[in-house]
This record gives sequence, C-alpha cells and structure tokens, in this order.
Amino acid sequence: MISNKHDYLRYKEQDLLKNNFDSSFLSYFTNDIWKFLRLLRRVEYIINTKNSSLYLPLKVLTLYRFKSISKKLGYSIPPNVCGAGLILHHYGNIVINEKCRIGDNCKIHIGVNIGGNNGKGLTPQIGNNCYIGPGAKIFGDVLLGDSCQIGANAVVNKSFPEFGHVIVGIPAKSIRRIYDDKSNKEL
Repeated sequence: MISNKHDYLRYKEQDLLKNNFDSSFLSYFTNDIWKFLRLLRRVEYIINTKNSSLYLPLKVLTLYRFKSISKKLGYSIPPNVCGAGLILHHYGNIVINEKCRIGDNCKIHIGVNIGGNNGKGLTPQIGNNCYIGPGAKIFGDVLLGDSCQIGANAVVNKSFPEFGHVIVGIPAKSIRRIYDDKSNKEL
C-alpha cells in the first residue's frame, strides 16, 4: 500500500516497467491503460497521505478523473487493492472487490472477476507474480500463493496457498506445480 511519496513513485515506476509502456511524451498522453494506472496510483497516494481539508479539491478532481477513465476502459479496480507492477493487457471488463488483496507483479486479463461470496465478507488474497487468464472467476475465501497461474475461464473457489500452481477448470483444480518450493526452479 502506498504510504508516502517514495512508495508512490516506486509503484508508478514498477507499473511502467512491467507493462513495457513507451516512456515517450506522446505515449504519456495517448496510452489509456497507462493513464489508468497513473491515476490509480495517484488516487491511492492522495487517499492514504493527504488527510487535510486543503486537499479536498484535489481529491475530488482526481477521483472524478479516475472514475471517468475506469468507466471508459471497463475496469472496476478500487484503490489499495493491487500491488506494484500491475499488468493490464487489454481494455474490457475487469471487476475486483475492494476487500481483495493482490500482490506485486500480477497480470490480469480481460473478463476477470475477483470478488466475495454471497456477501459474507470473505474475499480472495492473491500472492505475488500471479497470472490470471481471460475470463477467470475467483471468489470466496480463497488464498492463492505466489507465482500461481490461473487458466482462461477457470472458476476458483478453493485455496491453493503453495507456490507455483497451474490452476484450470470449472471448478478449478491444480494440474501441476511449475516451481519447487525450496529452490524456486522449474520441476
């Protein structure tokens, strides 16, 4: 979570690097996904650090711009949910519950829904370096370990807390482990 200016700049830099965005002046203004990620990080920074009433106009303006681009791109990604290095490949429907937690360097594709289960307040917790394929649904009290890969259209409703599972199917099941827990090398 962004708690100071240094964190804010680190999150923006990680998002830029992981998405391989062109850092040119033209790309800064024309790439909508990069605009969304910059506004997401700015909203997180302002919400978490600027508590004075002097910043109220800035908060309102930034939240308005963030909501506008979220609607334009089809994203429903609330602030303070995703870690640094969030990768969004395409425009389109992505819905994430505000109580979820997603680690650093995660890739999220189009049509993904990450949410609670019947209003019970139990939401997924996703580790670092995870890949969430197109159309995947993750819901309920689910814990996914680091470096998990969720296949296209998988419905994940149970936990896979170990490192490096490949998860597919309806309901989801692990078809293999891609990394060894101790050495983090491919099996």
